Amino acid sequence: MAITKYESYYNKILENLKSIKEENEYKTDSLAFAHWYLESYYRLSNQDIAEAIIDGDGDLGIDSIIIDEDNSALTIMQYKLPAKKENINSEIDQGDILKTWNGFMTLISNDKQYMGRNEKFREFKRQLKDVTITNFRICFVSYNKGVIANRDIVESNADGFRRDTGSNLEIIYHERDAISNIYEKLNRKNNISITLKYKQMQSAYNVQGRQIDSLVGFVNGKELVTSISNHIATIFDENIRLYEYGSNVNAGINRTATSTDQADMFYFYNNGIVFICDKAENSPASSEIVLQGASIVNGCQTVNVLYNAMQKGKLNDSVNVLVRIISIADYSERMKITEYLNSQTPIRDSYFIANHPIVRDLQQKLLRHGYFLERQINEFDYMVERGIGIKEKTTMQLEDTIQYYVGYWVNKNASLAKRGKNALFDKNKIEELLSGVTAEKVIEAYTIYHSISEVLTMYRKTRRNSSKDEFSKYIEVPQTWLLEHIEEFRFMNTGDIILLNAFANIKRQYEKLNLKDINDKEIITDAIFIVREIIISEDDNNASLLTKNNAIFNKVQTRISNLTKRFDFDFS
Repeated sequence: MAITKYESYYNKILENLKSIKEENEYKTDSLAFAHWYLESYYRLSNQDIAEAIIDGDGDLGIDSIIIDEDNSALTIMQYKLPAKKENINSEIDQGDILKTWNGFMTLISNDKQYMGRNEKFREFKRQLKDVTITNFRICFVSYNKGVIANRDIVESNADGFRRDTGSNLEIIYHERDAISNIYEKLNRKNNISITLKYKQMQSAYNVQGRQIDSLVGFVNGKELVTSISNHIATIFDENIRLYEYGSNVNAGINRTATSTDQADMFYFYNNGIVFICDKAENSPASSEIVLQGASIVNGCQTVNVLYNAMQKGKLNDSVNVLVRIISIADYSERMKITEYLNSQTPIRDSYFIANHPIVRDLQQKLLRHGYFLERQINEFDYMVERGIGIKEKTTMQLEDTIQYYVGYWVNKNASLAKRGKNALFDKNKIEELLSGVTAEKVIEAYTIYHSISEVLTMYRKTRRNSSKDEFSKYIEVPQTWLLEHIEEFRFMNTGDIILLNAFANIKRQYEKLNLKDINDKEIITDAIFIVREIIISEDDNNASLLTKNNAIFNKVQTRISNLTKRFDFDFS
């Protein structure tokens, strides 16, 4: 019997999970699968992943939670990884679906008490009391057929929730096809090939000497979705605007696309979509065009709405979509086209900081120190493929780099770096924040952050396995004492930035006091105990909220500025 791609990919994914499991001391492959998905699809850092994953009993069917305060959004996820490849043809059963739905309602409802013992779930529930959430998302992530027989149950509950609350709720089904697409994305270099069946397509405009050409036409909505459905998780690789859940505009697109009396007007109501590709080969006789290295760089909202409508069997046959195809070889111009096509409607400022002159200059200066600042998603892989000599450089992600820099060097905005990273890119703030940036400062902040991240991993290993003593050895306390006081260190689950800021202030204070021969390990240890001292003095025991609170950052900074000698902690 032939091995399917699903079975082949299952084995390859398990190989990746093995190292993730070992590095993070996960007890199950399912936790490693959650980590892999959050890293590969959501592009979360290890720290963000650790904050999102719900580990241990009492999770009520919720395996990870992401709170996006900037977009008033909450995402919960359930993961299912078959224990053996023979089970990849199964589905998520009704019991697991209902368990997750009950967990979702318990998490967000003040009327429902959480009676379980999972402290992380409890902290998320407490955190939501102080956050405005209007957009909700439930994701069923499974390496099997997903939710098929029981989809009506999910959609019925979702419809009832929308009707009763008036809130936006999106249900995401990422089954083995979507997971396979993610795996393929990780192992290919922009080689998506699609065949687009069109109703009309003609050459539109080209520029002599620039290796750029374009075509314009229109396609049927169902034909469009069919052509890209196998690549729905990867076709937007170069689009800096991703799908906006709960958008009123998207709701309007859906109404037109699924209506019985307006669907034929879709072409006139909608701006259409733009493909960018390496090469376009048109076949007028068959009314087909083959796009090599294809990506949708404008129209992500439209395509996702049409895709979801077709999945539910509601997409009207009369929907036709304007399509523009740009074939281009020049990478720098390709980036500009992507940016400018997405600047005509309001989007997050962080997407456009990539082209800020200071950032461009910073990228060049970091290269001299052995670091590559990836200004745009996938820029590193793209440039390596084209032979540009950056393969041996340490790669820095732009948004993370700015977050670490501000958290380390800019005291008054340090809490903002944790509380709302996107707010750092406000047009009224960015010039001030970047005014003092240098390659050396960025490297210092980046290096210390990753040292702190390693210590946080040590702590989490102890939480998962009380025999693990790397953390107690690091902070130089007896393992028995640490286990007795382990709850006092719970802030470390979300304490990356407050510890980073504490480190920077301690280092500066020790230099003022002319204290010498104190290494980074000792300063990190001092930072941990100072932050712990401030956190446990608070009446509020919600550590995840306290580590984002500006007042707590100020108290830690003040405590450090008042030091007249090296901080001394007596654990006896």
